[in-house]
Amino acid sequence: MRNYLNNVGLGKKIESPIVFQGGVAFNQAIVKAFQEELNTEVIVPPHRELMGAIGAALLAHEAIAGRTNGSNFRGFGVSSAEYHTSSFECKACPNLCEIAQLALDGHVLARWGGRCEMWEGSPHR
Repeated sequence: MRNYLNNVGLGKKIESPIVFQGGVAFNQAIVKAFQEELNTEVIVPPHRELMGAIGAALLAHEAIAGRTNGSNFRGFGVSSAEYHTSSFECKACPNLCEIAQLALDGHVLARWGGRCEMWEGSPHR
């Protein structure tokens, strides 16, 4: 509790309502210590250990909500798909970088290995 208040919460105003989530919130002694230190009620949700996962799921949902094609999820069978790796020498500059690439069904999924950012994060060049 002191670690949070002295590091994470340092310089921040902590106001009610206060919700304590995560696995540590199972420890009633820490919940009580927060209540006593902050002199207010600390709310512990029933599924406190899942709150971070729920938040991540909501953020992911928001991130894909604007897409017209929905999710990029390829299904659970993707783990048995035949991936192909290869490499080539980039001649775009004097570095002559060896670029590695990963492909599935003839479509390049990723490229990496350059000394510049020409190939990083863009499989479509």
